[in-house]
Amino acid sequence: MVTALALAGCKKEVSKNIDQDKIFTQYELFYNQTENITYAMATFKFSSSNGTKLMLSDPSTIMVDGAEMDWDNDNGFYQNEFIGFKPTATFNWVDLDGNSFTNTIDIRDIALPSTIDNLHFADSVTYFMWNGSALDSSESVTLTIDGVGNTDTRNFIVDTVGATVITLDSVRLSQIDSGMVQLFLNLRYAPALTEQTTRGGSITGRYQTVTAETLLTD
Repeated sequence: MVTALALAGCKKEVSKNIDQDKIFTQYELFYNQTENITYAMATFKFSSSNGTKLMLSDPSTIMVDGAEMDWDNDNGFYQNEFIGFKPTATFNWVDLDGNSFTNTIDIRDIALPSTIDNLHFADSVTYFMWNGSALDSSESVTLTIDGVGNTDTRNFIVDTVGATVITLDSVRLSQIDSGMVQLFLNLRYAPALTEQTTRGGSITGRYQTVTAETLLTD
C-alpha cells in the first residue's frame, strides 16, 4: 500500500479522490535506438498537463497491448518496456466509472545521415539533413547537440510539413563550446487523442537515434 505521506512527498494523488472526467492523460511510445528498447508510458494528471500526477485506484486499469502497465512510484507514471523496436501500441484506460478510453500510436523512424560534416558557427546558417521522409502533419524533428561544457546542450527544432532539413543558426551554435560534440535526432509524432475525457490529453510516438560525434569549429 502506498501511504498518503509517500504520495505527498512525490506530489502525487490517487485517482479515487478525483472526478474521473477531470483526469488529463498523457501516453507515449518511445524507442531509444542506442538502448534498442521501446518504452510505453502513461501518465495521469489532475485537470491539465501541469496538474498533480495520479496513481490509479482499484479497479481502474491502464493496459498497453493487453498487458497491465507497471507503476513507477519514483516518477509518478506507468511504464512497460519492450526489447527492440515496437512500431505501434494501443493504450486502454478504464476509469473508476467504467468508462473505457482506447488510443493507438505509431512510432515513425528517422536516421542520422551516413556522413556528418563538421559544423561551423562562423557560417550564418547551417542546414542539417536527416535520412528519412519529409515531415508530415503532427510531426516534428529535434536535433540535440551536446558540447563538452555543463551548459552546452542546445536543441534545434523543425515542425513544418514537408521539411527535410533543420536550420542551425550561428548565434545558437556559438553558445556551444567548440570541439567535438555529440548529436542525435528525435522524431515526434503527436496526433490528437481518439478517446479522452473533457480535460483532454496527448499521445506521442517518438524515435531517438543513436548518438554520433562531429567537430564544431569556427
